[in-house]
Amino acid sequence: MTFGNALKLIGILSDNGIAELDIMGGEPLLLDWMPDFVGAVLGKGLAVNLSTNGSRPDAISKLRRFRGEKLSIGISLEGSTEQTHAAQTGSLYFTEVRRGIETLSAPGFEPVVKTVVTRETMDDIQAIADLLKEKGVRRYYLLHMDLLSDDHALQAAALAYPEFLSFYERIRDANPDISILKVNASCFERNTLPPGVRCAAGVRKLAIMPDGSVYPCNLLHRMPSFRLANIFETDMTAIWNTPALDAFRRDDGNSCQAADCANRPSCTGGCPAHAYFHAGKPSSGDVRCLLQRQLPV
Repeated sequence: MTFGNALKLIGILSDNGIAELDIMGGEPLLLDWMPDFVGAVLGKGLAVNLSTNGSRPDAISKLRRFRGEKLSIGISLEGSTEQTHAAQTGSLYFTEVRRGIETLSAPGFEPVVKTVVTRETMDDIQAIADLLKEKGVRRYYLLHMDLLSDDHALQAAALAYPEFLSFYERIRDANPDISILKVNASCFERNTLPPGVRCAAGVRKLAIMPDGSVYPCNLLHRMPSFRLANIFETDMTAIWNTPALDAFRRDDGNSCQAADCANRPSCTGGCPAHAYFHAGKPSSGDVRCLLQRQLPV
């Protein structure tokens, strides 16, 4: 996205009463104008959540001038040591990530550190939490792994949601001296959604790609059939009211085949993006849960 279009986007969001903007990647801090963009968004009164892999600590330091404003910066840390972080990310940025965390741990700023929970990272997460406590970090998020891939190694590493939830609760309860929170698909927690909807896509969020293409959710950008319009060409009210979002705003009941799942009363049937990617239909259930229960996808 060009800086000119990014500024135009701020105006569109502000004019339509959007209160919060998540900036995701790739790596958004590869854009030299990103700190100026964050400042412009904050200047319009929107809250900003920016996710970074921490590889550009100098760019992170430029965001410190916004301390005390509605800015949250989330840094990904996938291992407690240089070796474990590199094994998960394929990168050599562990030192830079630690430097970025230290930069944002200064008074007036509270970095958010995030780790994706997989079978390969589970044994290291307590060590990561211990490291973060030493650095003065107060908020640590555990992320349920997305599985929009047919890679067998990734499939073996994914956790079913009930397993992820149990692990999260165990780590949270073992670390009362740091706030440990979780990120997962809204469809697994019916009580977090308005009544009668399938998930948060098209209900509480929309995804905008660098070229302005709009999707119900960032996980659906891989699927061209879910492209709604272009934010720079179509009025946002018209985009929001498109019938294409009705499938996400309607809960047709949980048809997942895991009938004995303990989380079934709280679930709307799993993530629609995962269902579409793996089975071409939203009623197939969530592949992460089905694989671990050896049910057909």
